[in-house]
This record gives sequence, structure tokens and C-alpha cells, in this order.
Amino acid sequence: MKAKELLGMEVLDANARKIGKIADFEVDITKGIVENINVKAGFSKGYVIGLDRIHVVGERMILKVREDEL
Repeated sequence: MKAKELLGMEVLDANARKIGKIADFEVDITKGIVENINVKAGFSKGYVIGLDRIHVVGERMILKVREDEL
């Protein structure tokens, strides 16, 4: 998957409730892996989500946890 496909992708929690959209992500250049996903949720709210909390990525990103667990 290309980086531009991730940006703006809708993020759902474990209950399939929309949390927000991917605004950015952090990459460890030395390891060549994405470390965290930054999700914008509304005008002022946001989350930094580790890869261990992501269940699946397809047309949308679905998390393993509910929004209140972030």
C-alpha cells in the first residue's frame, strides 16, 4: 500500500464506529516500518495509534479497541 492511500483513510473502532481519518503516520527510517498512525477526530481531537491496536487495513482501517480505550 502506498502512503498516499493511507492519508485520509477512515478509521473505525472495534465496534465499527467512525473515529476519524488518518492525518499522518510516523516511520522509523532505520527499521523501515510505520510505528504509529495519527488520526484526526474532529477539529481539535486526535489520537496516536500503535500498530498493535490495528486489526485490519483495507478500504478502511479497523482497530482492535474501542475509542474509549485509546
